[in-house]
Amino acid sequence: MNQSFQAISNKDMQRTLENTARQYLAGNLQRPQELSHFPEENVEIGITSYDTFTSEKSHYHIRASEYMYIISGMTEYMEVDTKQTYMFRKGDFFQIRPGTSYAQRSKPGTALLFIKTPPGNDKVVVEETREVTAWRETPLETTRTDYQNDPEAPVPNGLKPAAAAAIVNDKQEILVVRRRDNGKWTLPGGTMDVGEDLKSCAVREVQEESGYTVEITGIIGTYSNPNTVIAYSDGEVRQEFLILYKARIVRGRLQLDEESTDWAWVSLEKAGDLPMTASQKQRLEDIKVFERDGMPFFR
Repeated sequence: MNQSFQAISNKDMQRTLENTARQYLAGNLQRPQELSHFPEENVEIGITSYDTFTSEKSHYHIRASEYMYIISGMTEYMEVDTKQTYMFRKGDFFQIRPGTSYAQRSKPGTALLFIKTPPGNDKVVVEETREVTAWRETPLETTRTDYQNDPEAPVPNGLKPAAAAAIVNDKQEILVVRRRDNGKWTLPGGTMDVGEDLKSCAVREVQEESGYTVEITGIIGTYSNPNTVIAYSDGEVRQEFLILYKARIVRGRLQLDEESTDWAWVSLEKAGDLPMTASQKQRLEDIKVFERDGMPFFR
């Protein structure tokens, strides 16, 4: 007896995508895969997930139309014949017609649902020019724009707990790094991963961004102003939620990661003169008061 409803669980999909970039949900598969699927003769449906920067060489499909829904992240296509590019972000749905020659590149964390009809391997690889190859092999970079109490700010669509650390040396100099995504100076820090607490997040982020292993010695303040908004070029618009810790260096040497372009030890009194967002300037002012009075802030 046929069941009226059948399902493939999200848990099973996520588990199998940890080990492979693509899994089919429906189709007439010629090769076995770990994830169960629905046998279908007229359509192929699946999920492609990119954990790292990935690009696909120029090609076209003879008969098939492709339909894509961006689950997360950001992907860009170049139509090879015209060199026109198309950027798609989380929530976008688009179609690629048969015979369209294209190259594709996707940022880490991108996942998309694809539908292909009719099914079958009708892919034809196209010889690329150096221009197209150079474009395809250049990683996509996410940029950010910060807003504070700005009526023109976009509406937030997400909130991620984050932690940062104020590291002040004996000369009353504070460690700051320059972000790659907006070119501005900031305290080392970032968003919390699943399975860790905010204190551990601060320690990890400092180690990743500066090379230093630090010990957390206090809480300077909490920052959750709903009018402090960060908009990313991949479509994410994040409301502020951050804990600022005081920390001291235990060991290590200064070494930047790919998210930063420069570092500096700057006088705490003059650090706010550097190009930085209004929210960062506020935190520096709070650090000054905390260094003097030892009282935390709740903003």
